Amino acid sequence: MLTAFSLATYRDRQKKLLKRIKGKELDALIVNFPDNINYLTGFDSLGFLWYQALIISEKVQPALFFTRTSEMPCVHELSAIEESVFYNIATQDPLELVAKALIDAGHAKGRIGIETHAFTFSPDQFLRLQKYLPEATLIDASTAVAEERLIKSPQEIEYQRSAARMADYAMKRAFEAIRPGRSEVEIAGEIAMALGEAGSEYSAISPMVATGRRSTMTHAMPHRQVVSVGDVVIIELAGVCNRYHSILMRSVVVGSPSDRVKEVSDLLTESFHAAIDAAKPGLPVGGSNTACNKVLNRLDLAKTRVHRIGYSLGLAYPPTWLEAMMLDEADDHVFEPNMSFSMEPNLSLYDEGFGLKLGDTVLCSANGSKSLSELPPTLTILD
Repeated sequence: MLTAFSLATYRDRQKKLLKRIKGKELDALIVNFPDNINYLTGFDSLGFLWYQALIISEKVQPALFFTRTSEMPCVHELSAIEESVFYNIATQDPLELVAKALIDAGHAKGRIGIETHAFTFSPDQFLRLQKYLPEATLIDASTAVAEERLIKSPQEIEYQRSAARMADYAMKRAFEAIRPGRSEVEIAGEIAMALGEAGSEYSAISPMVATGRRSTMTHAMPHRQVVSVGDVVIIELAGVCNRYHSILMRSVVVGSPSDRVKEVSDLLTESFHAAIDAAKPGLPVGGSNTACNKVLNRLDLAKTRVHRIGYSLGLAYPPTWLEAMMLDEADDHVFEPNMSFSMEPNLSLYDEGFGLKLGDTVLCSANGSKSLSELPPTLTILD
């Protein structure tokens, strides 16, 4: 069994989840998010491109996993899964098989939790499940597993620390790769190579590089645009260890930065520190967002923020590395020791023709929060 954790760990996680869903008055939970399935079983495969599900219920013991037949070797070798149903994608409807298992377990009229937010659970699949379970009550339980994942174990934290070292290495290599005449895709390729050299697995989001005016496009994918002297270049990447992500974002200027870029960058760094200082145990997670904006508004820059200050981080598969907790004023969580999350007060000054990225993976402890990166959160100037 080649998994990131012991069989006992996965069993303990499932046991805790059973207690949580019982508290929500659910008879069973159908897990579809690939990262949640990994968290509960260790299963690691791109097989989620086809329907997969894990049934968690006191009446279905051990937990029952559904996947297509081609995933059989991964189930046996790369997971702690003990019971599986392998379906033929040409002749069988997996939703019908899931429904039958629930009915056979006595849940025909039960309250069934489902992950309606899962990108691996389509509206069509929901309707089919509803058809096969006409007397059951299907209830959104998208955050049930996510809540269990918020507080990281010592081993999970060690994986994220390792991922952070990988990210730092790749970012340093990115700085070396940036020079006039090189394209964004070339630089992104150097980053991907560096991550591989550092031992990183593929990340949920591929490395992003944007230069010049494209630096205002925070989520633009690398293109054939070449770097010119005076350009701001923004970079986003992640190191990955056993699917645990540590993200890193930095901005670079080739040559001397303008006074305006330097002014905005200095304030961005200050706002970043203010956000981390506000991430203390017992305080609302939205306080970091507020602290960041307070600093930025000295130059009326909060309006140029492109999104919330951050979100919880950990296990991830494409297409995203966001976990469920959002660091904004609408989220009712409070910071707790051993929570890991991003801090990324990214700016897009579209009217001025440049943007800046700054982001780290941060760990909360009993004494406050600290970045896992060893790189300074400042603008990098390349002569």
